[in-house]
Amino acid sequence: MRRLLTFAVLALALALPAGAAARMNGSSDGTLSVKDARGTMTIQGRGGVIGSFAKGSVTINDPVDGDGTGPIVTGDDWSKDKSDTATVWGGTRVRFRIIGGTFKIVVRGRGINLSFVGKGSVIVNGAGTDDDGSYAVNGGDYNLIPAFALPFALSSATSP
Repeated sequence: MRRLLTFAVLALALALPAGAAARMNGSSDGTLSVKDARGTMTIQGRGGVIGSFAKGSVTINDPVDGDGTGPIVTGDDWSKDKSDTATVWGGTRVRFRIIGGTFKIVVRGRGINLSFVGKGSVIVNGAGTDDDGSYAVNGGDYNLIPAFALPFALSSATSP
């Protein structure tokens, strides 16, 4: 019984700081959702991005090695290293993600779908067609992506 009580106290002591740190860091995170976009979407921030596109390219710059998963890209037809920390992948029906840490992602193409949770700066820039897709911030209503560069800071305080 004493061994079980000791284990329970130890588990609780280890879990409380981790839970508090996660709550403190995540409480100011914002969310971005992009649906069926055409154009260029740029995210520079800290958090996580999961996305895909029908045709185009994604450039991911992961400047701090080991602060997250690093870029994970599948379905690409080609890739090219731009620097020690940046790579561009392209093709059709490509999926990508980077979870944790600091990064910069630039997605160019059509059929872009992505979700970002974190803090940072975002630029949505449609291609100027009749339907360049839509985006939503912090669970708000979806807005049409404009045919010009629309920059904004993303956090939990960002209003849609």
